[in-house]
Amino acid sequence: MPSERDLSATPPPPGSALLIRGARVHGRNGLVDLYVREGKVSGLVPTGTGEAVTPTGPVETVEPLEGDGDQPVDAHGGLLSRAFTEPHYHPDKAYSRDLAPAGARDGFERARLIKAGFTVEDVTERAARALRLAASGGVTRLRANVDVDSVSGLRGLYGVLAAREQVAHLMDMEIVAFPQEGLARDPGARDLIAEALRSGADLIGGWPNVEDGHEAQRAVVRETFDLAERFGVGVDIHADCAIDPAETMLEYIAEETVRRGFQGRVLASHCCGLEVYDDTDAARVVAAVADADVRIVVVPLNLVDGGPRGLSRPTELLAAGAMVAAGSDNMNDGWYALGTLDPLDRARMTFLGAGFEDESAVDLAWEMVSGRASAVIGGRDGDIEVGEDADLVLFEAPDRGTALAGGPGTRTTFRRGRLVGRRVTDAHTDPGSGSRPAHPAHLSHPDSRTALGAGR
Repeated sequence: MPSERDLSATPPPPGSALLIRGARVHGRNGLVDLYVREGKVSGLVPTGTGEAVTPTGPVETVEPLEGDGDQPVDAHGGLLSRAFTEPHYHPDKAYSRDLAPAGARDGFERARLIKAGFTVEDVTERAARALRLAASGGVTRLRANVDVDSVSGLRGLYGVLAAREQVAHLMDMEIVAFPQEGLARDPGARDLIAEALRSGADLIGGWPNVEDGHEAQRAVVRETFDLAERFGVGVDIHADCAIDPAETMLEYIAEETVRRGFQGRVLASHCCGLEVYDDTDAARVVAAVADADVRIVVVPLNLVDGGPRGLSRPTELLAAGAMVAAGSDNMNDGWYALGTLDPLDRARMTFLGAGFEDESAVDLAWEMVSGRASAVIGGRDGDIEVGEDADLVLFEAPDRGTALAGGPGTRTTFRRGRLVGRRVTDAHTDPGSGSRPAHPAHLSHPDSRTALGAGR
């Protein structure tokens, strides 16, 4: 556990507005008040020691928390956290599972058949709905992988670009141009990827393992870096997605990262082959990843056709100094039927599946969807800091462990000091009543209680 820090009682700068009163912040003593100025955290002081400042106008909100919109929010001792980051998600495919024709042989074919019917308007609607759902859980930063290939063309990209505009008040979002069908296997993808990078995509993606043969896979890794150099962008690459020791691209990606001088600019996701290498090979690859500063995103929630995607070796990677986070990957689409885009779901499954054993396990799982998740896509690690954007999540629960346990309570999201979302879990069971658990209204449909202020 981190050592607790005392706070100075120095008042926040003039012009700051008291936004949240009486909260708990992980690693800090006592209750704190948080002040905001121009969308930034301007003060974090012991409760009652700052200036008695209230906003000059109403706190921007759709649904007042305290009934009186011009007053600070009273946290009542609830946990106040930095907002969450989703470092790996495919929003173009969201809510598309029911579009799948019958008879697909596997997830790859099912996903291909689904996206062949994509339209820009359809992708926009589904992606925006999923992104609002993520925001309702406290996500204010997200990296989106979008298929760009001969099957879907640029329809997915244009749809997600439009969705990004619709949710710009809720989150910052980067887009990866992802050639899921391969580059050598789908030569038409090359021109489409280049056009995507000219049209608003922020990074180049890849999946070398879908190519035919080891040398073709290595060639596609090199071509991916060629495109990154040509367009001056970073690399976000799917690597070794099957739990199969024959999947060995991660080590080569680390080597290419060093050769190209791309340290800190490469993210590799999945990395499931590593999980089943023998320990000697695994140790060598882990060291190569850490030395190259390749960032890793594991996907603990995802399954394909009933089989696991794996959790890589997060404990060994972290011990070697690699930056590791957890992502969602898919939700209700051709690859994965379930999902909520709730970062605490990701954290819980990481906690359960990664074999974390020491007393810091809860904090580590939390950070893999918060500070570390931000850091793997180029942001800042850590929790709330003065001077940073006031992207915050306030829990009714008093601490991380209680929040991760998933009991009833309220979760409220602030984006640059504005209230933008609330998620309520109010189910409970009285064992002595003989009645069934209450059915929370917000769970009747996966996005029926999403972000407040979803319209612009």
